[in-house]
Amino acid sequence: MCRIIAYAGPLMRLSRLIHEAPHGLADQSRDARLMTDSRVAGDGWGVGWFSPEAGAEPGLIKGVLPLWSDGNASSATRAILSGSAVGHVRLASSGVEACFLNTPIYALDGRLWTMNGAIEPWPGRISRALRGRLDPDHEAAVRGSTDAELLAALWRTHLRRGGGTDAAAAVRAALREARDAARELGGAIKANVLVADEAGGVATRFSDPGEPNSLFYASGQGRWLGGSLVASEPLDDGAGWREVEPDSLVRFSGEGVAVEPLGLDAAAREPAARAHS
Repeated sequence: MCRIIAYAGPLMRLSRLIHEAPHGLADQSRDARLMTDSRVAGDGWGVGWFSPEAGAEPGLIKGVLPLWSDGNASSATRAILSGSAVGHVRLASSGVEACFLNTPIYALDGRLWTMNGAIEPWPGRISRALRGRLDPDHEAAVRGSTDAELLAALWRTHLRRGGGTDAAAAVRAALREARDAARELGGAIKANVLVADEAGGVATRFSDPGEPNSLFYASGQGRWLGGSLVASEPLDDGAGWREVEPDSLVRFSGEGVAVEPLGLDAAAREPAARAHS
């Protein structure tokens, strides 16, 4: 599986998260500690960020080389300051091409979106079922062949239908729909999702069935300038990292972190007006 990270807080050079932390994203890409299927995530990388000058529109850079060997990543991240950023290193699923179009992260509707996980089997009946649930323009905007991008498109559709403001409600709706499709067709889903805007974002730790991929958070630590982090693996061995429980949704910002039940089945029983509030 992939490794993902998000930061929200005071302005910070992105290289601190990618290259300079003791177990930053570049180190995780070649020597992951908690991936279950490999120690290497070398099938491309993406880094997205928000800056005060650009407002709500994020910047985004990607590469298909391993992160640790891509000079563009090391030089660019030293020069970028951000108070809200998302990073991803990819381990491509079997049968899904490693190429630029299939490389996260995705900039969608003024937010950054990425996922660590898989919908299985893929592609096939589940991917066709999910495509059929998208708004036509969101389906037309899908360029690659990954489960992550298609789930992101489903999130966009639910975000629009819910009024365009509640990213967490749209994440819940998209995961519920993808989970139900996987169940109906004899498949499975693991989806640690990250969605961020200029102020922070939400993350999930979810799997159906089985154990989800690892996810941790830290907040208010001096070495991170008082901001908040959500990551597949801790970026160092210091105190303060906490593991996110399975079936949880994490809300993070520069002010701190809050964890709540993901509650897909409970949310499904709520009236539509509350589900999108």
